[in-house]
Amino acid sequence: MKNELTPEKIINNWPSQFDGHLHYCIGLSGGIDSIVLLHLFHQISQLKPLRLSAIHVNHGISPYADDWSIFCQQICHQLNIPLECRYVKVNKIAGQGLENSARKLRYQEYAATNAEVLILAHHADDQIETMLSQIMRGTNLHNSAGMLAISNKFDKYFWRPLLNYSKSQLQNYANAYQLSHINDESNADNSYLRNFIRNKIMPELAAYDPQINPKLLQSVTQLQNSVALADDIANSDYHNIYTIKNQLDRHKFIALSQLRQENLLAFYIRQHLGQIPSHKQLQEFIRQSQQVKNGRHPQLKIGNHATLIADYRHIYIVEHQTT
Repeated sequence: MKNELTPEKIINNWPSQFDGHLHYCIGLSGGIDSIVLLHLFHQISQLKPLRLSAIHVNHGISPYADDWSIFCQQICHQLNIPLECRYVKVNKIAGQGLENSARKLRYQEYAATNAEVLILAHHADDQIETMLSQIMRGTNLHNSAGMLAISNKFDKYFWRPLLNYSKSQLQNYANAYQLSHINDESNADNSYLRNFIRNKIMPELAAYDPQINPKLLQSVTQLQNSVALADDIANSDYHNIYTIKNQLDRHKFIALSQLRQENLLAFYIRQHLGQIPSHKQLQEFIRQSQQVKNGRHPQLKIGNHATLIADYRHIYIVEHQTT
């Protein structure tokens, strides 16, 4: 089978930056993707010395959530893999869907583990759905570029080793090893944009063009290359105009072209806060920062915990204390 998923292929493409990192933790939902990931890395642990554990986050949204936790505990017990079960209460965040609110909580729990590397089960079909859903939301280039195989947040590595494998390849792996898994009933609810794309849009696109998936994945690659180039330019601009207090020199900032101003400001905010305001918000803040006079300080609230401020000399971020 072309590009068949095997432990040996994962080992042969082991990231060099993980040398010395001995504790790997699987993000385990109990669905087919994460069960394949768990089984795959259990096999890898027999071939390569590493410390392996798993974490399951119970969001309490589904009436079957506790059953899923029990299932994950049973699977990990069978494989002799230590499992942490975390229980969270999902409160919908204003301006965000329930799924995104749950995802933020899940990543916070992942970040609280002792592992150096969190391993997630996202695959090629997930990558396509991410790109299309972000484009349909009218989001920024970074979000539209999908997921990176390796990213760093909360001072941990997040590794997605299955991004080059399709959903059907994961299903073939599960069938070959007769792996049991849970089915999340919410996956059939097309009121969620990602489900609508998966269940409605992608089958229609595949019927129109059987090669649509590799073409869309190529678009993801091109978007990621564009993001990398934009970040290189922003990083260069940042080092040319930042001050010793990690602020931006406003006069040097407004001397940049409008596109470079937007690119730099998004880069600056993302580096410090890990999120980016909307394009419209950034443009309005830049417009106001062009006309700053002594005593006037344009501000842009970022989430619930930080504010971007421009005064006559500088542009800077103030993080608010949370209780």
